[in-house]
Amino acid sequence: MRWLICLVLLMGSLFSLQMIEPVLTDISEGETIDMGTMGPGQTMEIQLHPKVYEGGIHGIGGNYDRAYVSDPPRGWSSTPSKLYGDPLQVKITADPYTEEGIYTIPVIVEDEGNGEQLGIITFYLRVKISEEVMDFSVYPHEKTTGIGQPARFQITINNRGNAGDTFKVSAKGVSKWEFTKLLYISPKSSKTVIYEVAGFEEETYSTLITVESSASSRVSESQAITLYVYPDLLSDYKAVNNGAMLFPIIEAPIYALLGLLSNLW
Repeated sequence: MRWLICLVLLMGSLFSLQMIEPVLTDISEGETIDMGTMGPGQTMEIQLHPKVYEGGIHGIGGNYDRAYVSDPPRGWSSTPSKLYGDPLQVKITADPYTEEGIYTIPVIVEDEGNGEQLGIITFYLRVKISEEVMDFSVYPHEKTTGIGQPARFQITINNRGNAGDTFKVSAKGVSKWEFTKLLYISPKSSKTVIYEVAGFEEETYSTLITVESSASSRVSESQAITLYVYPDLLSDYKAVNNGAMLFPIIEAPIYALLGLLSNLW
């Protein structure tokens, strides 16, 4: 479907160099294209359709052969396209410690050795760097359960930026509940993970949930959750299954039956 859209756009403007990812747009010499927002350390990829339909040796266009970033901001890195790639893919990675702000990155597209006499096209990418490209929510923040009963917390991570990233979800505070999970989240999308725990003593447990970008520790957020564990009638019945208890002989069969029935819930 995406290539069909590209074809329609190509039919509408046959004489322009085109970007096909992350946005579909025509590119003119010296033009600046707004690429949106990404976080420190994150990577953005652009893809260019190499063929143009005007100019060149015979005036009917040809193929550009490679694209690359000519002068990235200090501390940034980039990966040029493969020679004769189709599409021409360029990756740009921000410095993990770069300051928030607006950055302009020049991209050069060229005809190798000017063999088809297409010349060079230079255009610019405008990128906003922000540490506020991720947020997450935990539901609920507090929960009350019986002893040994599972408690489930729903963690939803939202990637609000224009670059995909892998986020580390972790829990600390109660050693037996500590965990780490990695989630890749595409630009402008979200994912949910379930955090399930259980307490086997009457106690109040507090755990800190943290979500952090794998690209930079500066994109990070933490929220606390609390689990209140109290004994209840069902958990008392379940406790009968954990070992022998001292009952009058006449009551032992009754408690054994209650323990058996409690396994049904």
